[in-house]
Amino acid sequence: MRLFYLSFRAAISGILLLSATAFSSAAQQWQYATTVHSRLNASDEPLAVDGSLATAARIEAPALLGAARLRVAFPSTVRSGGRAGLIIQMGSNVDLGILTGTSIRTYMNGNAGYEQNISVASLLDLSVTGSNKVAVEFPVTSDFNQIEVRTAGLVSASVSVDIFAAYGTITPLPVELVAFQGKATAAGVALTWNTATERNNDHFVVERTNGASDAFYAIGQVKGAGSSSQAREYQFVDVTPNAISYYRLRQVDADGKESFSPVVMVKSNIKTTELVAYPSPAAETLTVAGAAGTSFGVFNQYGQKLQEAKLTLEPRQQLDVRSLPNGVYFLRDLTTGQSTRFVKAAATR
Repeated sequence: MRLFYLSFRAAISGILLLSATAFSSAAQQWQYATTVHSRLNASDEPLAVDGSLATAARIEAPALLGAARLRVAFPSTVRSGGRAGLIIQMGSNVDLGILTGTSIRTYMNGNAGYEQNISVASLLDLSVTGSNKVAVEFPVTSDFNQIEVRTAGLVSASVSVDIFAAYGTITPLPVELVAFQGKATAAGVALTWNTATERNNDHFVVERTNGASDAFYAIGQVKGAGSSSQAREYQFVDVTPNAISYYRLRQVDADGKESFSPVVMVKSNIKTTELVAYPSPAAETLTVAGAAGTSFGVFNQYGQKLQEAKLTLEPRQQLDVRSLPNGVYFLRDLTTGQSTRFVKAAATR
């Protein structure tokens, strides 16, 4: 999903009167709310999510303690520990009672129960309200992806609030996944994925479902690079795929936190009997996949057999290649003669 970033530049400070803590970290990335979730006594709702600070939606609570609210949604979750807020403008006759009766609530996935409930009176000083646009910003103590402004009318007068924009910080993902693909081959479904950067990435779990249910289950695990600013490619082969399989990656941090990739669907009607070896290049360990009971050998470019092994009851096993000099090698089925090429390379640090 595309994220919408909000960059608060110097020009904005010319039209906003910000609270003392607003936008305190210029290095942070921000996202706009982009869709309207629900409303009550609201008008021009799309103007609160159009990315412009020149246009606004309005909520107007009728007199005699009427209520009004507008809830908008973000394209991605605003995480605990970040910051969030709204650009609003109160009516011209603002007193402490109006501020106290106006609040901000955050929600996750449209749940009825809110995550945070904050009185605007605790965030603003009366001296900066009235005809001014103000940034009402607060620390996030619980994950959310929806934010709502609520207000209540007075006994003798209605109360209105203009909402120009809602924003929240974006927490950089531990792994920047740039591609995840699957392809049916004679050896099975070959899954490949690429990362641009990684931070504390312990490993990937490859998960599959046949589509008959929503339940994914693990079929393999691939070690991550830890922390890296270099582009990296990973490989995994499902040697026992279904006719139609759905795959996803579960990325696990060193501290146990998890995130998931998009789902990839692959159709496969090929009988998977051929040997396959990955990753290539391989530095320390080569994964060999194929039919259980297959005997295979590792040969150099001169046809000399350097190692020999046999796939046991498991359809894949790990082969230690640290003792092999860097170069090109061939993995050969000793019964059929079918072979596949792989490269041995030095480990990167």
